[in-house]
Amino acid sequence: MVSTIDLMDFVHELRRDFFECAAKLGRKEFTKDRGVSMHTFRGIFLHLAYVEEQHVTEFCENRATPWMREVMNIPQDSYRSIASVRKRLQEVTAMGNARFRKWNTPEELAKPAVWVAAKKYPLRLSRDSALAQCLTEHLLHLGEVEAMLWQMDVEPPSTFWILRRVLHGKWPPPKSALIPGAREWAARHPSESKRQGGAKAK
Repeated sequence: MVSTIDLMDFVHELRRDFFECAAKLGRKEFTKDRGVSMHTFRGIFLHLAYVEEQHVTEFCENRATPWMREVMNIPQDSYRSIASVRKRLQEVTAMGNARFRKWNTPEELAKPAVWVAAKKYPLRLSRDSALAQCLTEHLLHLGEVEAMLWQMDVEPPSTFWILRRVLHGKWPPPKSALIPGAREWAARHPSESKRQGGAKAK
């Protein structure tokens, strides 16, 4: 059974891989305003760092604190280099992982948490639900990063859960992963097989 902790681990992996892909473009491309939600690759990755920090250190600890100003107002006087942004992401990942190791049980994920809507309205929910909000926020913004990379004709990292977690990048899948009659099914549905071939290229 997949938990929000498993999905946050997946999000950490995606965030790291997408960051490294964008970092290879160099500082000029990394900091260029591309008209997206947080303007630049740099802005998106720092936004996600602050979002995760707010969730794991405050909301999931059942503290209804106001959102950090930096979540939407990315600091311009710090994290000016790609290396400093990388370090910030690594620190937040370690901070999250330390808590996820403690929270990785149904009992811990069911504990009370909060989430603050805008500035005035703390909502009562479970730790599991707060983490779900954190990870969907990541997927939304990493989708923006993926689109920006495509626009630059740069192939982004794979986002397929099945390939990364179930097959670990192996295609075609090992026999142990196939349901009975899988190969016969594929022979009867050639268009589906072609679509899977296209997915491999991603």
